[in-house]
Formats: sequence, structure tokens, C-alpha cells
Amino acid sequence: MVLAGVCFIVAAAGVLVAFLTGTGSDVRTTVTILAAVVAVVALLVAAVMNLRPPTVVTLDPAGFIARGRHGDVTWKQVESVGVSDGMLRFTDGTGTVTAFPLSLVDRTRRAELIREVYDRLNQANGYRRFDPTEG
Repeated sequence: MVLAGVCFIVAAAGVLVAFLTGTGSDVRTTVTILAAVVAVVALLVAAVMNLRPPTVVTLDPAGFIARGRHGDVTWKQVESVGVSDGMLRFTDGTGTVTAFPLSLVDRTRRAELIREVYDRLNQANGYRRFDPTEG
């Protein structure tokens, strides 16, 4: 959202410069065209960022990569996972906590994300769900 906001500000400045310089000489025309192109590119970048937001977390069978964390963490390295204060927190074997806000995930996908994290942890550690009907 910050990038989209900056793009809108740049686009507004480009439109303002294009409007104020107008046409008349070759230099003014060139400045007007450049300002208009900057405004259009900034608006396109803002539109793309709003229509396709960046990836927050990537889960795969081997581990996860969280936004803002360097490197990836394998499921075997994760010692605990918790949800508190709207944050999903992973604690690894070294005591390092990786947390990111669940507000970055669509409301309809939050429960699904948490369930998938637990399922992947269980699978990595050889656990399976308890089914009282088995047996």
C-alpha cells in the first residue's frame, strides 16, 4: 500500500508539472511529455500493486519463506507456532521468532493458512490427526 501511495503522489506531481509547463516551445513540450509519461507509469505501477499484492508468506513441503526474513526455514527447524495479537509467530530451534501480521492475509484465507501451517508441521514431524473412528 505504501508503494501504491507513493506512485499516486508521483503521478499527481507528474500531472501537475505537465499541466503547468504546457506547450509552446520544444523544451516545454518535451517536459510535458516526460511528466505525462512518468504519471502514466506511476499509475500503472500503483494499479498492478493493488490488483496483485506482494507475497507475504510462501509455504511448501520443505519449509516456509516469510516476508522480511532472509533465507527460508524448514519445518523440522520450527519448534512452535502460535497466533496472538493478530500475529502468526514461528519459533525455530535457535529461539528466533518470525512473526507477521495476519491482517496481510485475506480474512477468508486466515483460518486456511493457519490450518495449512499446522498440517505441514505435522507432516514434517510424522504426526497425523487423531481420528477416533479409526481403530
